[in-house]
Amino acid sequence: MVMRMEQFTFQVYWKQYKLIEKRMVDLSDYVWIHRKNYPTFSNQFINMFLSICSEIDSFTNELCKDIAPSEKKRFGINNKMNLLIAVYPKLRSWRCKTKYPYEGINFVPFAKFDETETADWWKAYNLVKHARTEKDESGFYNYQKANLKNIMYALSALFIFLSKVYAEIGSEPDFQIESEIFEIDFCS
Repeated sequence: MVMRMEQFTFQVYWKQYKLIEKRMVDLSDYVWIHRKNYPTFSNQFINMFLSICSEIDSFTNELCKDIAPSEKKRFGINNKMNLLIAVYPKLRSWRCKTKYPYEGINFVPFAKFDETETADWWKAYNLVKHARTEKDESGFYNYQKANLKNIMYALSALFIFLSKVYAEIGSEPDFQIESEIFEIDFCS
């Protein structure tokens, strides 16, 4: 399927992604993007996690409007993801890999999405958003789920969606997208 999304709409989301990514690169001066730092959480990470996932929610809504303009069941990430998986059956295997100078980490952010299940990072987002000061069964506060691991999964998901749409809608000659953090693999 070829997206009908307008360049303007895409660029609004791309500019937001670049702001978020720049902030992640800046924060990597303090918390390096590495598996050993996955559990690291902070107030900055809470803000970033909420921002990234909000962008995903909005962008997937735009994608679903494009795919099924008359469909009214766009609420909830599962409804959106089910529609996107129907159009892109390989979505669950799309991956990103961090680029040098970061450790080469593979992210497959949509692997756990199916008809009734959501990815762990999205579940964490909802707990941070709606119940951040409550404790989980291990005695940790939900705000601690706004950690490097979940942020990187969310950021990779947003970059994958943007990259796929960019590949489908074409580009203006003076407009190119590139990430300072990720490389993409849609072939898997």
